[in-house]
Amino acid sequence: MRRTHAWLTTGTLVFLAGAASAGVIEVDSFHTGGFYGLDGMGMPTATPDNDMSFQNYFMGHSTVSGFTTPERRSFFSFDMTGAVPDGEEIVSMSLVLENVFGGTIANSTGGFEVVEFTSTSSAYDEIADPDGAMVSPIEIFDSFGTGAFYGDVVFDMDGPLPGPVEIMLSPDAIADAFDAMMFDEVFMISGALATYDPEPDAMFEFAFGLTDVVVDSTPTGFPVPKLVITTAPIPAPSSLLVLSGLGLVTTRRRR
Repeated sequence: MRRTHAWLTTGTLVFLAGAASAGVIEVDSFHTGGFYGLDGMGMPTATPDNDMSFQNYFMGHSTVSGFTTPERRSFFSFDMTGAVPDGEEIVSMSLVLENVFGGTIANSTGGFEVVEFTSTSSAYDEIADPDGAMVSPIEIFDSFGTGAFYGDVVFDMDGPLPGPVEIMLSPDAIADAFDAMMFDEVFMISGALATYDPEPDAMFEFAFGLTDVVVDSTPTGFPVPKLVITTAPIPAPSSLLVLSGLGLVTTRRRR
């Protein structure tokens, strides 16, 4: 049942619409991966993980087949087309990732590690095809985790718990997501291990490791990164209507 009240006091009529309930929408990432920084000699030694056939969002570095990678930072791509119904606005938004048992191995300082999520100045087309966009992978790497603050998560090194990790996103993230929807663009989130501080001989230092979403073009069934969006109707201008000079009357309508 919705009630709409109207009060007509001296010279003024005010209509107040009843509060509408919020909705919850989930949007899966369609492409996630990472770019690598420079090695200890200042040279790029790892090809970006931006191929759709392999999607993993670990941040930091690892050692595979005897090769220790430079620092890796991650990206998350979301198609916002039609995500929010017409007439509604985003009230809150969070990024949901998965923390795997053993998926955080870090050279922690003070007993904790921080992963930070930000905007990126690199567009999706540049991330998906740096050569075609004539942008260097290092430039894209440098733009990850260094833009407008979107959110962060702190891992206690006494034992990060496995399972879903929900990162509440900032008003900047909400505004950028809404803009991406309005202008038919891909909404990008980038992430970096903010407390990354590797020892020279450390074979591993990473967070969100073992998060293979797609391997060899085959979905693994691993939970895909997603946005959880809470929406509410945009207050209509007519919800507060003032009319002057109508006398002193009180009306009530119930439906």
